[in-house]
Amino acid sequence: MLPQNVEKEMHLCRAQYLRFFRVRQDRVGKQERPAEGAAPPPKGQREALDAAFSKSLRLLLDPERQLMQKLVNREALEKRFHQLDQLVDRDPGFKALGNIEREVGLICGGGMSAAALEGAGLGSLGVGNPEVILLSALMLRSLYEMALIYGVSVDRPWEKDLALMVLSAAFASGDDAYRDERDLSRALDSLADGQPITIDRDRRIRQAAGRMAQSMSLQKFIQGIPVVGISGMFFNTAAMTRLSSLSRCVYKYRYLAGKKRAYQHYKM
Repeated sequence: MLPQNVEKEMHLCRAQYLRFFRVRQDRVGKQERPAEGAAPPPKGQREALDAAFSKSLRLLLDPERQLMQKLVNREALEKRFHQLDQLVDRDPGFKALGNIEREVGLICGGGMSAAALEGAGLGSLGVGNPEVILLSALMLRSLYEMALIYGVSVDRPWEKDLALMVLSAAFASGDDAYRDERDLSRALDSLADGQPITIDRDRRIRQAAGRMAQSMSLQKFIQGIPVVGISGMFFNTAAMTRLSSLSRCVYKYRYLAGKKRAYQHYKM
């Protein structure tokens, strides 16, 4: 892929990234609320959901258990990336890059289908909050698979930190979205320059859990109602769509920034 085409794709990717956050910034005070005349979630619903998400994320990201590494077919994704990356290097245009994006589409589609089935299945039984661990695992698996298909090794501590930043930012709104856009942009610039990032992982887990709970408290309350809760398939799909929209931009930008850096080193 020619350097000038890499630059064009980076500008396009950056525009999509900024558009995502502009929409989230405009949603201050517009988090999911009950429709007019509908009963709000019971008191304590959000706190319980916050605690469930926090506990789930800590468990899934525990470095000793390495649960996420067991849920991702790393070898197959890395092998597929190397095949596609070689095609990108040989193609001066954009066609080969489209092959990677199609693989990303399959990953996103698979994650959304799994989330929908999980939400519908447990929702029809009236299971809301208890299925948080499954939804959290699906979200993190989607992030890890996205990273791998773009050639990013999720074994590195700073890549795990980046994935957590993306998860938290995907559910930000208002001023939080503005701050997260700046924080994430700085992290991407540092990584593009070959500088690892460090974050307070415990604080970021609490932040992500709180935002996910705020965004989904009403949905999980409804999902906890037998039969009616089958609507959980739509709620989970919406959450996965939001996460995928941001993660696609982030990891595509990471990939293109790596290509740009390689070209610059080659010139030297």
